Amino acid sequence: MWKHLEVELDYLVRRATFCGWQIAPRRISNYELVYVLRGQGDICLGSRQFTVRTGDLVCFCPGVLHSLSVARQPCMEFYGVHFTLPSGVDRLPLPEVAKIEPPGRLEPLFKSLFEIYKQKTYLYQWRQNLLLEQILCEILSALHGENAPAELIRIKKVLEHIHEDPARPFTLEDLTARSGVKKTLFLQSFRRMTGTTPKQYILGLRLEYARDLLLETDVPVAQVAERCGFSDSFYFSRCFKNHFSTSPRQYRKEHA
Repeated sequence: MWKHLEVELDYLVRRATFCGWQIAPRRISNYELVYVLRGQGDICLGSRQFTVRTGDLVCFCPGVLHSLSVARQPCMEFYGVHFTLPSGVDRLPLPEVAKIEPPGRLEPLFKSLFEIYKQKTYLYQWRQNLLLEQILCEILSALHGENAPAELIRIKKVLEHIHEDPARPFTLEDLTARSGVKKTLFLQSFRRMTGTTPKQYILGLRLEYARDLLLETDVPVAQVAERCGFSDSFYFSRCFKNHFSTSPRQYRKEHA
């Protein structure tokens, strides 16, 4: 089971290929998902070759030698997204090549992600990473169907609630109730899925939200703290410095 749901988008492309198009054999340091919108192409993973078509999903893991090519019509159109997982997290529980049914199931989500990535509107980094998490959850749901692990379903429900508004005052009792299990089992499942506690997970989301506000607005630090769910601006500054190794004001100054 994948132990963490936090991801960071590195690069995203939507590409329409042509006969003779190719990406030479390479290794990458992050993950890449290729989702085929239309047409077909050829994928090489090590010594193995696959032909992928509409609705297929390919997962390239870090360090794995791979290549892509298109030799015939209809030529492949696809989304390619590179992303990073936190250090120490096990590999994604995804097959190298899989069919996502129905075809086009993921296209609206990838389209939304691509628009955010291109436009880089307010809080875009925070929004794009949350949407990428949603895409990964949708992929897991599509692959597992009704046999999705109960643990994944429980924690996904809680995470969706948290992501709706991370600044909201959450209680452990509320989160436990949403999971539908006893507190001890909920805490164990949450840590297995995310690698941390609910309190630390929420704190991390709030600090990422605060970072985007500092970078993209002129809102005073005290108001940033309040918007992100911190009632004490001094506590906010201390948490921010522990997380980013610098104070909110200094962070804003260094990245202006």
